[in-house]
Amino acid sequence: VVLKSGATRLAVARLEEGIFLRKAGITVPILVLGLTLKQQAELLVSYSITPAVSECEMIEKLSEEAFKEGKIVKVHLKVDTGMGRIGIFPNRVLDFVKKIKALKNIEIEGVFTHFSVADEKDKTYTEIQFKKFMEVLNILEKEGIEISIKHVGNSATLLDLPHMWLDLIRPGISIYGLYPSKEVQKTVKLIPAHSFKTRIVFLKEFPAGECISYGRTYTTKKKRTVVASLPVGYADGYNRLLSNQGEVLVRGRRFPVIGRICMDQTMIDVTNLPQVEIGDEVVLWGRQGQEEITVEEIAEKIGTINYEIVHMPDKKRVPKLFIKNKKPYKIKNMLGERLL
Repeated sequence: VVLKSGATRLAVARLEEGIFLRKAGITVPILVLGLTLKQQAELLVSYSITPAVSECEMIEKLSEEAFKEGKIVKVHLKVDTGMGRIGIFPNRVLDFVKKIKALKNIEIEGVFTHFSVADEKDKTYTEIQFKKFMEVLNILEKEGIEISIKHVGNSATLLDLPHMWLDLIRPGISIYGLYPSKEVQKTVKLIPAHSFKTRIVFLKEFPAGECISYGRTYTTKKKRTVVASLPVGYADGYNRLLSNQGEVLVRGRRFPVIGRICMDQTMIDVTNLPQVEIGDEVVLWGRQGQEEITVEEIAEKIGTINYEIVHMPDKKRVPKLFIKNKKPYKIKNMLGERLL
C-alpha cells in the first residue's frame, strides 16, 4: 500500500521482517532500523537488506561476507543525539566513519538519528537533537565525506517540523491513521486505518446476585441482566486491564465489559438492547454507525499509548479482513489467505 502511495523505500524494525518482504517479491531498498547481530551478516548480504550500524565488530563481519559474495552492501549510520538508545555518540562518528571507509565492499549510504520527544508541544529538546545531528554532518563534510541520505523525521516531525524533513521521512504511527500525541498539530487529517471487531456467540439471562467470569469481580445487580459472550480475550490482544471498565459497540451503541476478560472470551452487558442477537457485530475499537471507540480512549483507560493498542491484536489468532474501495476483498487467518 505504501509503495503504491508513493514511497520509494521501506524501513523495518527487524531483519526477519525485511526477509519476509523480500520473499513476498518486494524489491525496493529495505532498511533495518534496529541493530542486527554479526551472526546475521550473511542474511543481510544474501537478501540485499540495508542495516543500521553503530559498532565495529558487526560491520567488519558484514564487510567479510559482502567481499565473499562479491557484493557492495549499503549501510546507514545510527547516531544517538539524545534518545539514549542504540547509536553512536556524535563525538565518535568521524572515527567510526573512517573505520568503515577502510573496509571492503561497504558503502555508507545514509546517516540518521531518532527523536525522543518530537511529539511534545515544547520542541526545545528536539531542536537540540537536530542541531547535534547537523553538527555531525558539518564535521563529515569538512573531512570531505559526503553521505547521500540524511534522515531524522518521524510522524511528529512530519506533522510539526518541516525544516527537519531532510532526504526522507520515517512515518510510523501516522501510517495507521493515528496522531503520535494530543500535542501535535492536526492540520493534516488522519483517518484510522483499522478497527478490531468480533461477534456475539452466546446470550444468557442472569438474575441478581450472580457472578460473572474468573475471580467473581462482577456481580449482577439488576433483576434481569442479559450477558453476551464474545470469542475474544487477552490472548487475542484485548487487554485484560479492560476488565470491568472497557466498553464495546453493538448496533451503534456502547455496552460495558463485565467481569474479568479471559484468555479467549469476554462478557458484556447488553440488557438495554432488546433486539440483540447471536451473530451481531461487536466493535472493540473503531467506528460503528455514529459512535466510535478510539484507540486513544482505550490507551487512557489502561495507562498506555495508542502505539501499543494497535499492536495488541495477535498476528496469528486474529483474522484480518482487508478493505479496498470500502469493500472487503481479502481475508487472512491461521489457515492462509483468500480473496473474497
